[in-house]
Order: sequence, then structure tokens, then C-alpha cells
Amino acid sequence: MKAFTLYQPYATAIILGLKKYETRSWATSYRGPLAIHTSVKKLSPELKKLAKRYNITNLEYGKIIVICELQDCIEMTDEIIKRQPITEKDFGIWTPGRYAWKLKVLKILKEPIPARGYQMLWNIDLAEKDIK
Repeated sequence: MKAFTLYQPYATAIILGLKKYETRSWATSYRGPLAIHTSVKKLSPELKKLAKRYNITNLEYGKIIVICELQDCIEMTDEIIKRQPITEKDFGIWTPGRYAWKLKVLKILKEPIPARGYQMLWNIDLAEKDIK
């Protein structure tokens, strides 16, 4: 399965329904299941403020926490950016020419899976038994 590492609180914002797009400077042609992995890097002061603003607590680090479906990759335009709610703008970098990866939550893991993260898209071998 493909995986992607995100800083907190961005990863948990996906679970909470606050973030339906992951914003990136690069496009991907990949579509399908995507394991969301949380970085081991602790919150910066700016991200602590963001987590507090949305009452996001009990953050996991260095673990797969949710399985999503990467449904689309959309190049951002002024019109697309204008249509985004404040939560999307708070949890992403929305500027023309960047990309919004549309995510659909498939499974929130009751028992997050410890894993080493990597940059870009990476592969992880997850058995159905692992995804509880």
C-alpha cells in the first residue's frame, strides 16, 4: 500500500473531518488506498496554536493512524481556492499552481501502527489483520 507522512495536527485533522485535501507542491498520478503516517516531529509553536484552536489533542507520532483513498489530484486555481472552507485553508497551503490531493477516509485505525516515515509517497506492507 502507498503511504504518506504528515506532521501533526494535519494527520489527525483528516480523521476529524477538518481536512479533506492534502496540499502539495507536486502532483501525483497515483489513485487508490493511502496510509496516513504521522511524523515523529513534535509540534512547533505555530502548530500547537492550530491544534489548540481546533481542540485537537491526544496526538499520535510515528504511526499509521488512518487509511484513506486518494481520489484525485487537482491543480489549484483562484476559483478552487475561493471555494475552500476556513478549515481547509488552516490545514493546508492554498496558492495557485499547487496541488490538492482529495482524500476520503476509509478506516480509522483503533490501534495505530508504528512505522518509519519517509518523504514523498512510499510503500508499506500492511496485511488486513494489521488494519483493525
